[in-house]
Amino acid sequence: MYGILVWPPEELGEFLLELQRQHRVKGFGPPHLNLRQPFEWEHGEESLRKAVQGILRSHAPFRLRLGGWASFPQGVVYLRAYGGAPFRKLHHALEPLAPPLKEIEGPSYIPHLTLALGLSPEAAQELARTLPPPRRKSFVLREAALVQDNTDGDLVEVARFPFAG
Repeated sequence: MYGILVWPPEELGEFLLELQRQHRVKGFGPPHLNLRQPFEWEHGEESLRKAVQGILRSHAPFRLRLGGWASFPQGVVYLRAYGGAPFRKLHHALEPLAPPLKEIEGPSYIPHLTLALGLSPEAAQELARTLPPPRRKSFVLREAALVQDNTDGDLVEVARFPFAG
């Protein structure tokens, strides 16, 4: 399984990891922002690298604003993110690469950084209500990472690509 994502700035990533430790929760891999749903790729990793690089080359860096904490009914707690038209354009440009592994988000994808997975809906709502806001209110997306999950379920970075547009 592959993914295309953005790692948060170091201090925001550390803030999210500390909250995970305090509340004994975790997400899938280190905190990150998915630019598209996970997918399988059968045409060789080098061709995937070239395809992703080609798409990202036409996108300029842009600012991502951070919102508040919320939860999805599936027991997921997340920090909302807003990227406006530049994010939507990038998200839609990456979708045709391959069908998603599992259709989760559909056309109404909500950009977010996951803090916790696997909670009951009630526990997720309660946790989202009690979390402190991050000190950082925004950051600029300048690059994306192509990742693959290994046999242990960890995310392994395959390549990083700068936005060049």
